Amino acid sequence: MDAEASPSRSISTHLRGALSACRGAWVHAARLALDIALPTLCVACREPVDGEGVCAECWARLSFIAPPFCPKLGIPFVYDPGPGLLSMEAISDPPAYQRARAAVRYDDVARTLVHALKYQDRTDLAPAMGRWMARAGRELLEEADALVPVPLHWRRSWSRRYFTLIMLVNFYFYTPRYTLRHSGKS
Repeated sequence: MDAEASPSRSISTHLRGALSACRGAWVHAARLALDIALPTLCVACREPVDGEGVCAECWARLSFIAPPFCPKLGIPFVYDPGPGLLSMEAISDPPAYQRARAAVRYDDVARTLVHALKYQDRTDLAPAMGRWMARAGRELLEEADALVPVPLHWRRSWSRRYFTLIMLVNFYFYTPRYTLRHSGKS
């Protein structure tokens, strides 16, 4: 019995393998046809890109903010003035908050990315932008007791159909490393 069953098993195994290979080839051909018909475009300049998001030229124009920067406002300094020195803006008009951070300067490319996420339903940008925000605010998050999103007005929330901040937060801050927890402080 076993000798008779094994040839049929091997035939069915070969058929499954052939069907799987055909399915893989079909998916690859369909993706190729879709990429030719509707190429992925850079969010900022609308030029075709290989991956998703922005092209190499626009990526080079993104100005990521890195130290040295003002410890209160997060404004980048041209040179390192030393630890704890504030920017002129923070001294002349102190903000109501203690510290703020931004991932990138809000220039042409960054503005286009933010507007695409907020107003054009480009939710595919949220994972990358969430990781940028988490990297920029890492020291603030490590010392924070809680991360509280500021709600939108109901009309804006209705027109956008999703809460942008929650989209960004879901992609990075709720990993095991940044699970929000109650510290017991009041």
